[in-house]
Amino acid sequence: MKKILLFVFGVTLLSLSSCFETDNWDAPDCTWQGTVTDSYTGQPILASQNDWQIRIWERSFTGQEGGATNFQDLRIKQDGTYQNTKLFAGTYDMLPYNGPFWPMDTLKNLVLKDRLVQDFEVTPYLQVLDVRLEQFNRDGKDSIRVVFKVKAPVLTRNGATLPRLYELRVFLSYTPFVGNGNDSSIGVAEYTNQPGGTVGLNSGNGFLRMTLSDNGDNNWTNLIANGPGDNTTADITFSAQVKKGYTYYYRAGASVNDTYRKFCYSPISSFTVQ
Repeated sequence: MKKILLFVFGVTLLSLSSCFETDNWDAPDCTWQGTVTDSYTGQPILASQNDWQIRIWERSFTGQEGGATNFQDLRIKQDGTYQNTKLFAGTYDMLPYNGPFWPMDTLKNLVLKDRLVQDFEVTPYLQVLDVRLEQFNRDGKDSIRVVFKVKAPVLTRNGATLPRLYELRVFLSYTPFVGNGNDSSIGVAEYTNQPGGTVGLNSGNGFLRMTLSDNGDNNWTNLIANGPGDNTTADITFSAQVKKGYTYYYRAGASVNDTYRKFCYSPISSFTVQ
């Protein structure tokens, strides 16, 4: 019996030895970084933390014909930049993906060796303008009223028509990270009720989010306030209760009814409830 046990133990060790072979692949150590620019302003795009990504494919990968079929995503930061410091050297295709902008062509045959800086420019669907915040007291409760406008600078592009306006929202946060990305805004019910579409886009009844009805009233030709050529809505108003003594960071956002329904944003501001 003892000999049998020793034999079994030896076979087990031999079978496990193959698991300890030396890994002769170098660790990925290349850096890819850049800035996404808004074509209207020439400035870094107003984004939300990890709200959308840049998708890359390594075409120089030799394991499959035509390169790797699986993609990797480079996450966009709130300041419109991206960076990944753990990529393999090689030749890549690249596509800004699932963001709130008119579709782009894939950038091909980008060579990554040690470090690659690749900036690019996108054309957002919308601009969120003229954001104003007013603090007031309603029925003895501290409240805010936020007013803004939404502009669609381009209604058609490359034969495509801008989708209808889908959702409007004011984002609040206790930190400077504000938006629809992960961990970027306060998700309590009083701020995120969705009562549906309203006439004139004007609410102000204790919530900061509105998903618009799916009808022709929300097509851009019906939303433009000042006639053709301006492409800007009338004032949009939201209001909600807030807590005295708290400092909030806020911004307004709007999305269209495309595949991804991601938000275009205003800059981030802050206020303290006195």
